[in-house]
Amino acid sequence: MELKELTSAEQVVMKCIWDYGKDMPLQQLIENLKQDYGKDYKRTTIRTFVLHLEEKGYVTTYQIGKYSYINYLIEEQDYKEQELEKTKNFWYKESGFDLVKTLYKGKLNEGKLKKLKKLLKEIDD
Repeated sequence: MELKELTSAEQVVMKCIWDYGKDMPLQQLIENLKQDYGKDYKRTTIRTFVLHLEEKGYVTTYQIGKYSYINYLIEEQDYKEQELEKTKNFWYKESGFDLVKTLYKGKLNEGKLKKLKKLLKEIDD
C-alpha cells in the first residue's frame, strides 16, 4: 500500500505521535512538539496538521468530553521503509549497496564491516 506524502511538519507531528504511542492527548502532542522539537505551534495549527494526517489515513481522532485523543493507523516502521525505498530509488538508482555505502562511509570498524558484508551477502542470496 502506497502511503501518502507527508510534509516535513507532518513528519515531525507523526514522529511525536509514534514516540508517544496510542491514545495521545492533543495537549500532550502540543507539549511534546515544543519540548522535543522546539516547535511552538498554536493549538489551531496542530489541530490542522492532525486533520491533514487524518485525511491522509495516518491517524484517527476521538473525543472524550472536551479532550481530544489521537491514534496512529500507520506503523512507524512501514513509513520508514517506504521513505527509505523512495530515497534509494531516486538518489541511488535503486542500488541499496550505494545507499548503505553512503550511510556508513568511514564510520565502520573492521568488526562492523564484516557484519555488514555478511548481511549484504545474505540479502543478495
